[in-house]
Amino acid sequence: MPLTLRKVRKLLLTALLMMTTAQAATLVGWAELPADTFDAGPASGAWNSGLRGEPRFKSQPVQGFSGVQFGKDGSYWFLSDNGYGAKSNSADYYLRIRNLQLTPRTAKGQPEKVTVGRYVQFSDPGHKIPFQIVNENTPDRLLTGADLDVEGFAFAPDGTIWVGEEFGPYILHFDAAGKLLEAPVATPNLMQFATLKGQRPVVTGHRGSAGTRPEHTLAGYQAAVDGGADFIEPDLVVSKDGALIDRHEPLLAALDKPLSQGGKVIEATTDIVNHHEFADRARTGKLDGQDIYGFWVNDFTVAELKTLRAVERLPALRGTAYDGQSEILTLPEIIAFVKDIEAKTGKKVGIYPETKHPTAMKAAGFDISQLLIDTLVKENFTDPSRVFIQSFEVSNLKDLKTKIMPKAGVNIPLMQLVSSANEPAYDLAVSGDKRTPADMLSDAGLKEIASYATGVAPYKRWIVDDKGQTTDLIKRAHAAGLYVHTWTLRNEPTYLLAQYKNDPEAEMRQFIGAGIDGFFTDFPATGAKVVAQYTAPQVRSPQHVDFSQGNSSSDANLPASGGFEGLNLSPDGKTLYALLEKTVKGDPAGQIRLHAINLATKQWSLTGRYPLDDASNAIGDMSPVNDHEWLVLERDQNQGDAAKLKRVYRFDLNDKNADGTFKKTLVADLMNLQDPQGLAPSTQGGVFKFPYVTIENVIVLDANTILVANDNNYPATGGRGKDVKDTNEFLWIKLDAPLSLSAGVGRK
Repeated sequence: MPLTLRKVRKLLLTALLMMTTAQAATLVGWAELPADTFDAGPASGAWNSGLRGEPRFKSQPVQGFSGVQFGKDGSYWFLSDNGYGAKSNSADYYLRIRNLQLTPRTAKGQPEKVTVGRYVQFSDPGHKIPFQIVNENTPDRLLTGADLDVEGFAFAPDGTIWVGEEFGPYILHFDAAGKLLEAPVATPNLMQFATLKGQRPVVTGHRGSAGTRPEHTLAGYQAAVDGGADFIEPDLVVSKDGALIDRHEPLLAALDKPLSQGGKVIEATTDIVNHHEFADRARTGKLDGQDIYGFWVNDFTVAELKTLRAVERLPALRGTAYDGQSEILTLPEIIAFVKDIEAKTGKKVGIYPETKHPTAMKAAGFDISQLLIDTLVKENFTDPSRVFIQSFEVSNLKDLKTKIMPKAGVNIPLMQLVSSANEPAYDLAVSGDKRTPADMLSDAGLKEIASYATGVAPYKRWIVDDKGQTTDLIKRAHAAGLYVHTWTLRNEPTYLLAQYKNDPEAEMRQFIGAGIDGFFTDFPATGAKVVAQYTAPQVRSPQHVDFSQGNSSSDANLPASGGFEGLNLSPDGKTLYALLEKTVKGDPAGQIRLHAINLATKQWSLTGRYPLDDASNAIGDMSPVNDHEWLVLERDQNQGDAAKLKRVYRFDLNDKNADGTFKKTLVADLMNLQDPQGLAPSTQGGVFKFPYVTIENVIVLDANTILVANDNNYPATGGRGKDVKDTNEFLWIKLDAPLSLSAGVGRK
């Protein structure tokens, strides 16, 4: 029977109440450690931005906590994090785990108590750390917050201590007395590309390094190689005497009318208008059906072309500083250039030639595809790993595949270029074939391309549209077995969508994230830098010691304070799980890596990625529920009244979303805990909020109860009031639905 409006409202209300109930965890215990709590040790707080002054504190503060584990006799061990917030001000803060006895308030008016017991001091007397530490030349080599940023820890079955760290980020291994047992273990970069075969994307210097030097010049190619390009791209046309010439078009300069009539240059890549001896060579010619007036390459011999010099094609955008310095190149000269690079440096740079306007070249009497293969064979440059051949036309690629290359005994990968929607392949158009670029990029079109080409190279807006949305083209092309390269990525703001906020690296990252197999860029140094961030052997933060020794921290591929905030052992004690706090460059925004380390073999694996509710959020800690489920603390970066999201989620290693991230379930909303007894002084109207910026401790007490605590970032203020010092608060939280615990989880 049909639902009435009243029944619909009732059902919606019931659903809302069920949702609320599912998040209605209850505060059943509360305790607090005053901010100004100290234990033994030297005076501290003397450092400020690397400069030493007078100590602010008489000894060592029992600083905010960033990890928790069970101790004996009902106690807990808490890990204090790296100190006063940064390397530069924490050189006199000593790294320790501290034993605490917690007596919660479980009824209104009841006393609560936190007792600080003994501590374990972390040290490196065996000189395991390969870089200089603050206490380098002391016998005990006690570790400080200027050396390491410790954030999560776990006790192994053998009594040793595993610690997650953020400056590296590193995994640290200490004995029960806090002595470092082995060198800090760097984090391998277990990047997983979505490319056709999982390979790294290829960076091609578009016409050299066209954003920094005139295109198609040795200076531009050298800049591309120096910047890290894998391939350089010569565009090939044909001279009067049948040589392959490196120009983007068969035009040396296009004019609006003859120079003798006051003609102006429309576009030029050479200084031919200054060569009066060639003034009578200008003529009107056809290019892909269009009449163009200017100077045509095939009216000049190689010897004549060598008298010209290259100029910037886009002078208003890129200036003219390098005009007049470079010769016009032939293909054999470019091959000789890359061979010389290999001989001198060992680097094997590839060549990615484009056969320009094969139909027009054939009308002028030249088979450009045959000339290309003949030249590559003659110059002994036919290694299929070092050459791609590309064309916007179709028939010449098919000729290469079925006739020209087999006859020459070579098999070089072919790439079908596809232009924008209103620019069909010229040879198809003149033959009466009505196929459009959209037709070529349909599933049927891709299948056709795969019959003769290795890959497809579409204009970039086929992959990321003008609204910044990623299409399904790469996935469909990969399904057809095709590599996908795209063009042209440029650094100048005029070529970037607004969403990138003038950051060309953001555009490159979107394409790489989509699974692009390669891209052409006018700024290959930028492209190579971005790819290197993905393929660096290690994950490194800007605080990594490498960057304090002269290397640029821009090479870091993890944001600051983005290391192992979450670290814990599996219930059987055999696997160490380490969850980064922030996203590694190259991964989708808001997805953070969970690593599994087999303690017997020391082998690392990437278990999956945890999806943050918002890319600006961070995680604070993780704790096992059973052999496949975990709790994780997720938080926004705000505090006090601005704080909105502080939550405990449960996720399952074996249950993932369509994008491969872990599915997660809300366990407790720390900004909406029920406190019917009024256990906490801050509770208002029966609701307790936990609005500290850093909440970094969670542990499962039993199937129905968890313990959560914050890091107070001593001597910070703002969590409970603008001028109120943040304390350490400890919460006993009863869940509304029990957890399914494994043996070994919970208080024994």
